Amino acid sequence: MAQPKSKYHSNVSFLDLLFNLVVGFVMLFIIAFILIRPIAENRQIEQKAEYIINVTWPQSFADDVDTWLMDPEEKILSFRQKEVGLMHLDRDDLGRSNDTQYVPGVGKVTYPYNREITTIRGYVPGEYVLNIHMYRKMVKDTGNQPVPVTITLEKINPKVKLIWQGTLILEGQWQEKTAIRFVLNRDGEVKSTSFIYFPLVKRQIRQDATAGLTLRHPGDEAVLPAVGPDGAGF
Repeated sequence: MAQPKSKYHSNVSFLDLLFNLVVGFVMLFIIAFILIRPIAENRQIEQKAEYIINVTWPQSFADDVDTWLMDPEEKILSFRQKEVGLMHLDRDDLGRSNDTQYVPGVGKVTYPYNREITTIRGYVPGEYVLNIHMYRKMVKDTGNQPVPVTITLEKINPKVKLIWQGTLILEGQWQEKTAIRFVLNRDGEVKSTSFIYFPLVKRQIRQDATAGLTLRHPGDEAVLPAVGPDGAGF
């Protein structure tokens, strides 16, 4: 004889509990996704760059070489002003003096290169002037040896394209040389190049003198004399 089913025996309550658990997990997943999504979007944001300029010199030299760049609107980028117009000085290398940094929880971290990095993040049609300048010659460390400075100009958008690369020699403190002058058209393409010297440091010194300022790196105790390697003043 079959046993009658108990009036309390039913699968409906179990299915309801299972369904509620699934719905709960789905809601928790959606909430977690909403909370993490802004972070994921922020990570996708990259600083756009159209041109990258690398200025490098051998690590064996402790000398401080600076990058100077003037855009078609005659705005000058240097360590004095690291962001101007659409130009950015991403790294100001002081030779050996800023190669080692202390990172909390890690200790001393050494950057074993002499490299300055400059980016142009948009197109301003007209001529750009790129110069290198020997801000400080560390005679006591490396003597009076000439410093070979390699300059690379690359267009990186939409793909990497080498525009120009060359090596110039800086022989003394405060010597300045024009690496390249290049003209961009409205599409951001290099229309022409030239290598005629155009002084930017002298121009900046005159502007600073008018404003009562001095040309020196932050932290320098004294202003370096505004003279070239031959002793001639600016």
